Amino acid sequence: MKKISIILIILLVVSAGAWFTLRFLIGGEGPVVCTQDVKLCPNGSYVGRIGPDCEFAECPLDNNELSSNFNNDYVGKAIIDYLLTQKRFSWKRRDESHNFCAVENLNPENELFPLYVWAYCGEYIIQDGKLKTLSGSSGPAKINYPNELSFYDLGRFSYEAPGDGSHYAKDIKKIFPEDVQQRISDFKVEDIIKRIESVAFANISSWELIKRAIDSCEVKSVWQAHNRTVSAELKNGEELAAVEPELDDIIDLAIAAEEKCGEILMGTE
Repeated sequence: MKKISIILIILLVVSAGAWFTLRFLIGGEGPVVCTQDVKLCPNGSYVGRIGPDCEFAECPLDNNELSSNFNNDYVGKAIIDYLLTQKRFSWKRRDESHNFCAVENLNPENELFPLYVWAYCGEYIIQDGKLKTLSGSSGPAKINYPNELSFYDLGRFSYEAPGDGSHYAKDIKKIFPEDVQQRISDFKVEDIIKRIESVAFANISSWELIKRAIDSCEVKSVWQAHNRTVSAELKNGEELAAVEPELDDIIDLAIAAEEKCGEILMGTE
């Protein structure tokens, strides 16, 4: 009996040691490996699980969620696309980072250009399962565009924005009407930051899921829009959607994977 008891004790110790070793490897002390199941989002796309707790990523939101107080959603979306091309508002410190902008119309009663907006743009990555802001800009801007019936050509936009330091107050009075000046003074930036961070986290998480799907040969076709919105149709019929860091990133990934995975159908807008 003593011999049997000793053997049982040894087995328990070995089992416990193995359990704690496994917990160390997959827990907070080592890389987190999440299961590959996905969740269906309201827009028909899917998101996967991300670390550190392997919870489902938030569903990606359309760029229209980043603009508010516009009578025409296309106007706000076009202004965002324009600001993302301007170094004053949007820039990169890392090649793998993602840029997003959000705007709020400071004078929604006016439907004609120039429009006066508060613009918040940020550069983001996900690090250790959390969103990290690398750089960004925030402030009011006057957006100019010819008032004519046409699609929005980003090359025809222009802007005026106040300078920094001692120039700020003087430029505010010079660029903006009196009623807009008061709204600038009263503007609460917290809400616009919360919106842009939600969109950034969801889209970066979904982009990483698309990259993994392409690398593991699960993707049948990819689609890219001019505003960096992309989607990937999986071979099982599911679809992933996100915003790519730079235009053509998803095309480059699909081309690079063809030698290993075979032809991936590609389409662009």
